[in-house]
Amino acid sequence: MRSLLVIGLTMFLHSFAWASTPAENAQIDLPTEMCRDYFFVPVTLAPKDGYPEDRTLWFLHDTGASSSYVDPDSIKRVAYVRPEPGTRVNMRDVTIGPLEYSRITARAGELDHLSVALGRRIDGILSFGAFKDFLLTLDYQAGVLRVEKGKLPRPNGVDVFSAKGKDYRPWTTVKFGRKSRRMLIDSGAGTASFVVRRLDKYQTVSEPQVTGVTTGLKSDDIEVRKKARAAQPVVLGAHTLQAPILASTKDTEIIGGGVMKHFVWTFDQSTKRFRMTRSDPGAEIEFAPVTGLGLLYTPSADGLLVRKILEDSPARQLDIKPGDLVTHFDGQPLEQRGCDTQDEGTRMIGFVRDGQFRELNLEIYTQVP
Repeated sequence: MRSLLVIGLTMFLHSFAWASTPAENAQIDLPTEMCRDYFFVPVTLAPKDGYPEDRTLWFLHDTGASSSYVDPDSIKRVAYVRPEPGTRVNMRDVTIGPLEYSRITARAGELDHLSVALGRRIDGILSFGAFKDFLLTLDYQAGVLRVEKGKLPRPNGVDVFSAKGKDYRPWTTVKFGRKSRRMLIDSGAGTASFVVRRLDKYQTVSEPQVTGVTTGLKSDDIEVRKKARAAQPVVLGAHTLQAPILASTKDTEIIGGGVMKHFVWTFDQSTKRFRMTRSDPGAEIEFAPVTGLGLLYTPSADGLLVRKILEDSPARQLDIKPGDLVTHFDGQPLEQRGCDTQDEGTRMIGFVRDGQFRELNLEIYTQVP
């Protein structure tokens, strides 16, 4: 359940043209909605005769995204034209709260499967470069995404660090015992903590366990993910994190929202620096156990397709099997179920098998203590 959705986009286009920018030293808190550990911001097209009154699209802001993406059906809703997937979309005269853009360019792509996976509508993905002319702050505890003009001071190894890496996105060094890894700071990775290659080479409390499937932009872009709790402290900047959850990948190594939510992050793209401070300096950082329903499923526009029932899970004893299509949680269609998470108890799932709708209560169990 915790690792169902991971969005880390490396696309091929980003373009932002400003109509106006805030004054020097002016801090602007953008209108933001939080869904689990994701930031959503409203991208509103200018009013236009003959078009819908509501022309606002909600974009997930992703520091791990090098380019922006928009769902073709979302464009059709506000502009009455459906672009072909993969084509370039120029959204002109748009606002993000008080910020005015003469143009935001994105690539059209189907995002329905991501909406199903998350539990709320995703109209688009907004890249890291969307706020490249500002200091951009992500304050998870306050649920605030803030922009202001200015620059960060030189790195000091305490709260300001170099963000240089493979590309213009933010990177930083993480120490796992004697291992040092340069990792992408990725707010689009949701509830993930540290995602690493060769998880079997790390010291963990127990053997890594298969916990779920992650998905990217394409519905067939899937990866089975294993997780385990680190057996040694992990050092991030000036902070030592005890027993975080490590997840496997064959792709880019990342720091996800499961770690990011404990800090306030400010990014300066002009100097390739970032500042990281504790949200609550007096609180201990803890990483909750990984829980789930015992199902490996992949999202589609129609629901979650069950691929496998995990060994030793309570679901093995019940009438659920590969090929079933999950369409509801607790009586709610998947895309409308909302952003609340549940880590214990039971969930009623609704699924379709051979054209017939069925319901079943599944116990939530601990996969990684």
